[in-house]
Amino acid sequence: MSEEKTEKIAEDIKSDNLTETHEPENNNHSSIKLSGLMGTKLGMTHSLMDDGRVVPTTLVQLGPCYALEKSLKTKKTSLKVGFQDVKPTSLNKPKLTYFSKLKVKPVKHIKEFDLLEDTEIKPGTEIKADIFKEGDITDVTSNSKGKGFSGVIKRHNFAGLRHTHGTPQNQRSGGSIGACAYPGRVWKGQKMAGRYGGKKSTIQGLEVLKVDIEKNLIFIKGSIPGSNGSLVFVNHTRKGNGFRNN
Repeated sequence: MSEEKTEKIAEDIKSDNLTETHEPENNNHSSIKLSGLMGTKLGMTHSLMDDGRVVPTTLVQLGPCYALEKSLKTKKTSLKVGFQDVKPTSLNKPKLTYFSKLKVKPVKHIKEFDLLEDTEIKPGTEIKADIFKEGDITDVTSNSKGKGFSGVIKRHNFAGLRHTHGTPQNQRSGGSIGACAYPGRVWKGQKMAGRYGGKKSTIQGLEVLKVDIEKNLIFIKGSIPGSNGSLVFVNHTRKGNGFRNN
């Protein structure tokens, strides 16, 4: 694709030639049943329960996300969902062409979620936090906080050596990593010091305490991976009375 054609696509996206992402009429987005949604972690607070307990709570702003297109697979229908508006100049040629074909505004993040009911969904349909309700059990996925290069005590919860008389100054060392003549090498997966955190992490079985549909806020019991402002994926749990059984 030539640079002139790429610039023309970017100009079309900036102009009103493409359909704006909008909230569907008659509040149709509430009838969309997805397995999850994308959002941003805002931070932590606490909630006061009816029985007087103080529960740590994480605030997540879900969306607003926008439906892009459905994908039909074997015995499963999924929906591609976009999140967070982005400037067309920051996208590459394939993504610009993709959004121009769908006639929707460009978004930064695209994720595919399972669709329980095969309903008609137009590209650009706004999806809000009302796919969750109070009492739902969720699985939250995000990139954990990076801790940098860490030792075995912090990274793998080693106990370390005893701090007694006669112990040399290596209480926090990893100890021996090899065997004898056999196998004559270090086994794969040996717990050693190294880069800690900064990886995809999931916490399962977190309860939804409250949903604020007007502000697209969801209150989740407990802590979730990631730093404040990071991208999170909130999914209905796959275990027990989860998304498929609702």
